[in-house]
Amino acid sequence: MAAPQNAKNEDDSNAKDGLGKLQNDDSNKNYKGNRKPIQRTDPKDDDDTGGTKSSRNSQETTDIVPPDDEKTLGDYMANEDEWFKDDVTDIEKKTSKSQLIEALKVDEDYFKPTQMRLTIDLAHFLKTGESRPSISKTAAAASQRVTDIDYDIRDSKMVYKRDLKAFAARLDKLFEWKNIHSKEYMAPYFPLIQSSGTGKTKLMHEYKNLMTMDKADVHVELILCTDGNEAKIASAESIFSQILDIREIQSDQNGLTKLWNRLNRFADTEKKKVVLLFDESQHLTSNSDGWHFRSVRWWLRWPNKPGNVNVVCVFAGTTTRLANYYAEPKPSTTSRDANVVYLGGDKLYPPFYQLTTTGLVSRTDGFKFGTVGGTHKTSLQKKNETITELDVAIQYGRPLFGRLYLKGQLKTSLGNILLRMRGADQELSLQKYYSLLATRLQMGQVSFDFASELVASGYAHLTHFSPDQTAVAGIAFLPDPVCAWLAMTQMIEGCNRFGIDDGIPTECSEPASVWSEKAIKIFSSALCRPAKGDVGEVAAAFYMLACGDELRFEQSTDLTQLSVPLEKWIARLQHADLNTTLNLGEAKASVNFIQVCQNYLRYSLKEMQDSGLLKHWYLGGRGSYMYFACAAYDIMVPVQYTVNGTLHYCPMLVSVKNKVEFWPYERKAAIKAMQKLFTDAGIQTGVCLLLLIGLDNTSGKKTRKKTKSGNSFGHGQIFTVTVVVPKEDRFGATNLALCSTCGGGQESEVMVSHAELALGADHSFDCLLRKKNEDDGLSQLLFEEIREGYANISIDEDDFGGATAPDESRGST
Repeated sequence: MAAPQNAKNEDDSNAKDGLGKLQNDDSNKNYKGNRKPIQRTDPKDDDDTGGTKSSRNSQETTDIVPPDDEKTLGDYMANEDEWFKDDVTDIEKKTSKSQLIEALKVDEDYFKPTQMRLTIDLAHFLKTGESRPSISKTAAAASQRVTDIDYDIRDSKMVYKRDLKAFAARLDKLFEWKNIHSKEYMAPYFPLIQSSGTGKTKLMHEYKNLMTMDKADVHVELILCTDGNEAKIASAESIFSQILDIREIQSDQNGLTKLWNRLNRFADTEKKKVVLLFDESQHLTSNSDGWHFRSVRWWLRWPNKPGNVNVVCVFAGTTTRLANYYAEPKPSTTSRDANVVYLGGDKLYPPFYQLTTTGLVSRTDGFKFGTVGGTHKTSLQKKNETITELDVAIQYGRPLFGRLYLKGQLKTSLGNILLRMRGADQELSLQKYYSLLATRLQMGQVSFDFASELVASGYAHLTHFSPDQTAVAGIAFLPDPVCAWLAMTQMIEGCNRFGIDDGIPTECSEPASVWSEKAIKIFSSALCRPAKGDVGEVAAAFYMLACGDELRFEQSTDLTQLSVPLEKWIARLQHADLNTTLNLGEAKASVNFIQVCQNYLRYSLKEMQDSGLLKHWYLGGRGSYMYFACAAYDIMVPVQYTVNGTLHYCPMLVSVKNKVEFWPYERKAAIKAMQKLFTDAGIQTGVCLLLLIGLDNTSGKKTRKKTKSGNSFGHGQIFTVTVVVPKEDRFGATNLALCSTCGGGQESEVMVSHAELALGADHSFDCLLRKKNEDDGLSQLLFEEIREGYANISIDEDDFGGATAPDESRGST
């Protein structure tokens, strides 16, 4: 493919086409009032250099008129049953209609051309059964988009500047590539990667404004990459200076010429430095070989740019493919077919993923969320609504969700958020089960490709990326009450908060026992790998959450009350009835956590108590796994209690023991270790919970004897309680605690250790394998076959030739 040689030969009128400056005329706006048809330029009118065959005033247009000016899209779809084939059921009709009404609706009552084309395509499908390509892909993408791309970008003030400063510093460093680092790094760009709703577009918009206000010698273009989504293009006018529609650029020589002409025009400025910020850059990698992305990168390496400007780029998106796109081959220093010498080495700049905005809303607008039991009202609400515990918790998560709540728009977006997390299929894949489980439990690290998928299509947070190592990425599911709450609705049998109107299959929630079975498959298949010892903690967290979920659903089926009474929760942990003999004295106490997040910060108990963090953790609905090797306890859960009408907060320390046997003296020692932490910190009120999971012989009278509490909970007392999870608990938590993480389940464990069977085949042992679940029966059989095979080997002295046969009297050691 030859490099374009006419990079500068474009007419200025081309700046008004779909890839140049956005137009401000009325033809690109929603048509209201008399609802005039939208004039669309036919992409075929573009010539090979990116120009148009005629002037703007004489362009050929296609008029698209709504079928009935008096009907909304919802009315139109609801009344057109003749679209459907005769064998389409009423349920199928309702499902199709409700999903596409939401997916295609714009400003409640008005059409846009792409929506109309989709409506026509849908009609064709439902009437003939013949699918058209635009239906599934575009409708699915539209239905999973939570907000418009320009949502709250201009209206909100950036008060937290850390990310902006770090981003600007990275760009300043990037300008050194041309004169200093060009022999080391391939091209002057880095990806901006993070999950949806963390502020990527806002960050780039603020950087552009910063360069403008500072009158810096830097020209900045904020460019939206799109595949032709009309709704996205329309919402982009207010913040983007350019739009790059990849549909109009074919992956051939003419397309390359056209693309480079656009890029040259973007960089055509009197200033010496240019920053091109590409948003939604995943569209550039939509081809299997990333042709559009690699073509832009090639242009970046091209030395003969107009005016000899110093150009750098940022590619923003949710996919880690942007950071791991393979380098070009190095057979020579030139492009394959052209006489243009490449600049650049073979290293790639690491991505910028350090967006630290989770929980930001609680710091900036926390006072606007009010208190539980109060009332709030937004411009979109007709009356005051009572503030719930879920409402208050929202401020502690993703900033986008907090802003949506404050504007009264979150409730209508919940279905789309869940759809992004779980998809629209009735039967979930193991990957989707992982996404929902990890939202509440963390679970462990996964492969690079899977991590990329979770960041791109879910709400996992990229926490580590190493360009120097092949495909290494770390993820975490950060505190996010909205996502945790949505995941919780899927883990309570009979909780059908969402349905076909949200694009979610009806009756899709499943009991906790199903989720523990899926977690076992996730671990045993090595889909994810927890750190050593973490499986017991994950199983314990799962058990505590499942007990809380039961109580929450019994309290209120809308699940907006997140807290549960401490005494009822502990009784449920102890697999007892709702009535409990626990003595809570004068204090009314509760726990409130719907997810358990990883916390690596080494807070002391005194620091937790004195800083007010316990209150925020409680209101945010989260518990925390403590840092590795934390003394005496593994999980921290905040407790709220009331004394004489005043709210107080204290820590609950949870020590998890996942062992076959844990003797009474060991239990006392574990409790005393936690009590000592309270004593050393000078804290007089708290809970020490010893949770034993995976014990043998945990049924009947023996269990009741082991499961007990000491003293009572009350202000000024340290309440101690031991919980032994039954061997066959109804949630399947014990099976989860005992599951194999070897990769391949217990069968892999047998394969790893089968050499030991050759050594000890002549001896009998009490229990080398522990049956963990019914599926492990085959592993037990494999174990016995291997052991018997070795034991039955007959040794003939002749087989040893001149060597001495084994001495039978020595036996085995």
